[in-house]
Amino acid sequence: MRKNRLVCFGILVLIVIAVRGSSLSAQTQDERLQQLLKRFPKADYNKDGTLTLEEATKYRDEVLKKQRQNRRPQRPEPTHADVRYGDHERNVFDLWIPEGDAPKAGFPVYVFFHGGGFVAGDKSGFDPSPFLEKGLAVVSANYRFVDGEKTLSPAPMHDSARVIQFLREHKQKWKLETNRIALSGSSAGAVITLWIGYHDDLADPNSDDPIARQSTRVKCIIPLNGPTNLDPHWITKNMGGPKHVHGSFPKMFGEPVTGNISSSAWERIKESSPIEHLTKDDPPTLSIYGGKLEGIPLPETASTGLLIHHPYFGKVLKEKLDQLGIANDLHHGSDPRRGNGQELIFGWLDEHLLP
Repeated sequence: MRKNRLVCFGILVLIVIAVRGSSLSAQTQDERLQQLLKRFPKADYNKDGTLTLEEATKYRDEVLKKQRQNRRPQRPEPTHADVRYGDHERNVFDLWIPEGDAPKAGFPVYVFFHGGGFVAGDKSGFDPSPFLEKGLAVVSANYRFVDGEKTLSPAPMHDSARVIQFLREHKQKWKLETNRIALSGSSAGAVITLWIGYHDDLADPNSDDPIARQSTRVKCIIPLNGPTNLDPHWITKNMGGPKHVHGSFPKMFGEPVTGNISSSAWERIKESSPIEHLTKDDPPTLSIYGGKLEGIPLPETASTGLLIHHPYFGKVLKEKLDQLGIANDLHHGSDPRRGNGQELIFGWLDEHLLP
């Protein structure tokens, strides 16, 4: 029992490093990494005696993946695994088709985007079983990670929007009803869900690429624990919390987001913030947050996880959705994976996707 607690503690430390590493001094981060190396020598993949942040993050993901697999029934094998929708190695998704004959119009589609701060996570963490039982085709997709240099935001959003276009281009082959697509995702995946839902249609009718000619618009969206505005100044002013907001922000926007911010970074921040793209023709939105709507403004000592997943983001979004007359609902203190949270999702799908 004690060993299991130590392993869980170590994993939590790895998560803190992966998420908040950019806010630490290089010396402090290196010291923590080397402390972890003594406890988790297997994390040193290249056996050079030094643990890097990339190795720590990879080890964390592998351990957490094994833990998820051990504590839940094995998810069903995809009908089509690692379907490639783009050129990058992470441009792949898994697709499940329900058993039995397809409806005349095809199977409605539920698409899920994983979380991980745009620097971690994988499509394998999503279990499609409850949605398959409702007769939905299910997609769990990967997308490019940001690195602060070559790949910046909104690249992951554009990748994910292409997933929708790819499904439409191949709808007859898989018997999909792509007029009825619901999007969902957690954390970073929620940002993607909101961004695709609210962004103007990315279809390019003049493209030589038939996939790019397809629409990116969807029927409804279900963001889970999603930050709706990525403007660091707005977040600090209205919500408090740590001034660096989140360790992924420098990798998303190409520079630190405290103090003065360059015009190019501001353009990326604005383009990446879902709430900036809202118009009255956007899809119905069910926002679910695990935390409670309290404690704002947060103290500077609050964790980045508490800040970036706070339902205050959903409150502000709901006010704008109400002003525009867009059907929406906001729930906080609910676990979307089970119980009341899952019932909320299925009720929303029954009302806005399946009729």
